[in-house]
Amino acid sequence: MPEIHRIVFSSNLELDRAIRLSYLFLLVTSGFAFLTPPIMLASAQSPVTETSAPGMLTNEYYIFTQELNASAEKLGIPTSVYTLTNIIVHVGDTVTIHFYNTGVNVENRHTFTMQSPYDMNYDLAGGEDTTFSFTANTIGGFTYYSTYDIPTMIGHLEVLP
Repeated sequence: MPEIHRIVFSSNLELDRAIRLSYLFLLVTSGFAFLTPPIMLASAQSPVTETSAPGMLTNEYYIFTQELNASAEKLGIPTSVYTLTNIIVHVGDTVTIHFYNTGVNVENRHTFTMQSPYDMNYDLAGGEDTTFSFTANTIGGFTYYSTYDIPTMIGHLEVLP
């Protein structure tokens, strides 16, 4: 039977978002060494600092429409997408969206739509833009979408505690 040696390295390294590396195991058997995945533990003892990009306000987002270089007729689905598909905020945050429809023709309409509890629908012709704000007052995950381009023009708002 092969001999198995276990060596345990313990460390206390701070990682992003206060995740702490707790143990790393090295198993040696029959001349082969195996590194097992580290065990990750959340640490509520370290404060988390969040910063936005320079010159940007916290929770301010720019969303542009984009037409993919593909044939909607050939694919059978719309070829429009949002340039930003994930927004993560905390409950109580004020969220500001700068929404730009980059279409060159006024007939090329897109919306920024969310259902309850946020109930919003900003419908823009090609070349138009709008800015709006709302308070993220409900925890959970919410889909935003363009009513003209489902299922490809969708995004996700995640409201954390």
